[in-house]
Amino acid sequence: MGEIGLERLYVTPEVSGNGLVYRYPESDVAAIRTRNIDVLIRGGSGILRGDILTVCPFGILSFHHGDNDEYRGSPAGFWEVFHRAPSTGFVIQKLSAELDGGDVLFKGHIGTAPFYAFNQAKLYRKANIFLHRLLEEIGRSGCLPKAYPKVPYAYPLYGTPSIVQQVAYLARTAFHLSGKILRRIRRRSLRWSIAYQFAGNWREAVLRRAAVIKNPPGRFLADPFVIFRDGAHYCFVEDYDYAHGRGKISVLRLRDDGYDDLGSALEEGFHLSYPYLFEADGELYMCPETHEAGDIRLYKCVGFPNSWQLHKVIMRDVNAADTSIFSHDGKWWMLTNIDSAGIGDHDSELHLFHADTFDSESWTPHPRNPVIFDSRKARNGGLFIEDGDIFRVFQVQGFDSYGAAMGIARIDELDEQTFSESEICTIPPRFFDGATGAHSFSVAGKLIAFDFARFEKTGR
Repeated sequence: MGEIGLERLYVTPEVSGNGLVYRYPESDVAAIRTRNIDVLIRGGSGILRGDILTVCPFGILSFHHGDNDEYRGSPAGFWEVFHRAPSTGFVIQKLSAELDGGDVLFKGHIGTAPFYAFNQAKLYRKANIFLHRLLEEIGRSGCLPKAYPKVPYAYPLYGTPSIVQQVAYLARTAFHLSGKILRRIRRRSLRWSIAYQFAGNWREAVLRRAAVIKNPPGRFLADPFVIFRDGAHYCFVEDYDYAHGRGKISVLRLRDDGYDDLGSALEEGFHLSYPYLFEADGELYMCPETHEAGDIRLYKCVGFPNSWQLHKVIMRDVNAADTSIFSHDGKWWMLTNIDSAGIGDHDSELHLFHADTFDSESWTPHPRNPVIFDSRKARNGGLFIEDGDIFRVFQVQGFDSYGAAMGIARIDELDEQTFSESEICTIPPRFFDGATGAHSFSVAGKLIAFDFARFEKTGR
């Protein structure tokens, strides 16, 4: 626009009698054509028809704040809350003459917030980032990305909710909020715990038979990572202290007949969790979650199991959580959950990077980042390798529910241009009475460990 030195061009559509269809006169289309514009961005609504759709080489791109698979229409972010859907989606598509029938070039799903206004604000903040990135990519590559395949749409076209639906939304919201308030009054919150089991292999595990590790008073244990070393099994965990409001890394030795608490392994002045372990050059390293420090860092074991020192900060100025690092086909790979919009959402985006060394400070981002953009499967919950196959544990986020379940996927394609995985199973938290969440799963030989959550009094 004028204040930043851009030319303004005013066009006037011809609107149909029902107010839904917009056509532009040939004079307006010709004025756009003479300026050699590559792409147009639609900032309004309605169905566009006529030559305006093809006047630019890349057509007209448009946000649709609905996932295009189950939710189309408006208001943005409302109906997902109304139906208590676990995720809320958006798409960026190249428009065609058919309402919602364009070519979807990009899509993402974030976890649904419990209130309409909040959910809509999250959706707008997150989606806006990716329109900018898509335009930058078109500018670099000189072409549009490949469109998603189209499938039949089997749901209604949503519109303004009726008075009855608005009242129902308010009643559901009030009930949901009252439950939160009641739990706060009763000092009950979602408290994580860890269980473990020695099984033939992880596929044969029967989780209800697992032994539960008792939480220390005023703390909880979560994010288990198990390792077999020096003839014994060890489990590194997030050890969260309610009084201090942050976690450290602790370690336990696990046996068939019990466990030994070996105390603290790593503590910083900021929150630590997800103590991901891997070996490189004959040494043992840990890559814990350090998003409060704004970086991704590696710690080296200098005295197993309790002595660790900072080895290197491998990525700075990044809002990342739950990082997994592993070797594959002569390269080192990093899978991490980045919050691109800075809204505290580490559940939706899985980003992939590669480097020649495990402790490189120059990781190359994958061209398809985020390789998964879906709060129902993006967040890491562990990673293990078995007979050359790489298995990624993923978290399943529910409606206003962190870690509603967990799942295991096998990574099928992994190189500098491609990434794909196939889901092996989803594991709901039905193995213990009262369990309402699960989000981490770790394997070391015949030992498995996992976490689960129940609503409990936090002071105990």
